[in-house]
Amino acid sequence: MFQPVLTLILSLFIASASYATERVALVIGNSDYQHATVKDLPNAAQDARDVSQRLSSLGFRVHSGIDLTRSEILRLTQDVQKSLNAGDIALFYFAGHAVQLGAENFLIPVDAYGNDKETLRQRSVKLQTILAEMESRADRNIVILDACRDNPFDLATSTRSVGGATRGLVKIDAGVGSFVAFSTQPGNVALDGQGRNSPFTAALLKHLPSTEDDLHEVMRKVRRDVVEQTNGAQIPWENSSLIDRIYLAPRITSVPNAPPPPTPAPKQPVATGQFTHQVAGLDPNGDGFLALRNGTTSSASRLMKMVEGTRLQVLEQNGVWFRVRTETGAQGWAHSNWIRFVGVRSAQPQETCNSLWLQRNAIFARNGYCFQSARGQQAFSNLGCRIGVPAGQIPLSASERQEVQHLRSRETALQCR
Repeated sequence: MFQPVLTLILSLFIASASYATERVALVIGNSDYQHATVKDLPNAAQDARDVSQRLSSLGFRVHSGIDLTRSEILRLTQDVQKSLNAGDIALFYFAGHAVQLGAENFLIPVDAYGNDKETLRQRSVKLQTILAEMESRADRNIVILDACRDNPFDLATSTRSVGGATRGLVKIDAGVGSFVAFSTQPGNVALDGQGRNSPFTAALLKHLPSTEDDLHEVMRKVRRDVVEQTNGAQIPWENSSLIDRIYLAPRITSVPNAPPPPTPAPKQPVATGQFTHQVAGLDPNGDGFLALRNGTTSSASRLMKMVEGTRLQVLEQNGVWFRVRTETGAQGWAHSNWIRFVGVRSAQPQETCNSLWLQRNAIFARNGYCFQSARGQQAFSNLGCRIGVPAGQIPLSASERQEVQHLRSRETALQCR
């Protein structure tokens, strides 16, 4: 029996001194296919659950979903993608069916159907599209596929190229800083195995906890185990252009006779009382916001996004972190690198129509809006934007919608056009 499990792990590493690394994982497992000829895929959901548990034990913040439809896969992927910050390590894991249609690879949701290539294409999720979206926000990407390579649907004779006659997913080239691995060589099928997990997933789970092995060494050990387990019938394969060593498990460094860590400095109050500070100095080519968090680490939960020019009242200081209050009443911690003292604001806001326009549209830009006007294209990059999605359908958080309304009201007061 062919391996009915697709494992897609996407690890994103954005190198930046601005944020400490946060480990984020998106894990999806599809077993209960509604229309496929082969419906019973118990290992898909089981592998996804096991990988979720393992990644969680390694310190990843895991988002998971089981038996998801096409719309649910796209929505969950976009939500996690939007939560990524510079320096993050993000994993995207998909277990279920995948298929090659023409020259492209598709992940198959549980509600997919079709007896011809075009119908199946429209009801599936293009792998290359997901990767392109993630690469637009990440410098380094890791993709690992453990998939059933034969199409699970009965297609017409005229489309034999996408049915059982086509074995293997089409090759994915790794760009600079990327790593792509398959559970078996191109043109072959992955085996299901007789145990709790597939041979490839079992080996992956075995070697993921290694704190001494980088990704390449982990995959070499996985390949050795799979070849031995399958008597050479399945040979994992990868394509890599990584420059730096990448470790999926946190490394443990032992220092003999190391002195005890210094006692952390006590929190020092900062005398203010007014909105004397503002967010300033953000990279115009970066995310375009400063995170307001519930703690003094970049792994603390993000409460809201603060754009350039957001006025702040500094309440307290702890090292390089400020506890602040926004003019809307939100409170939390923010890194002081992007907070500047500007003095007490006068009774009348010294704002211009242009500054308000830039603040409002920056919210849409960082959420993927494609600007059509010359002014918008000059001010913001459309790189990686959501083509064809109107502004009214761009997904904004509640705090972002509130900020947009606030900025519009200021524009109205200034009679901006």
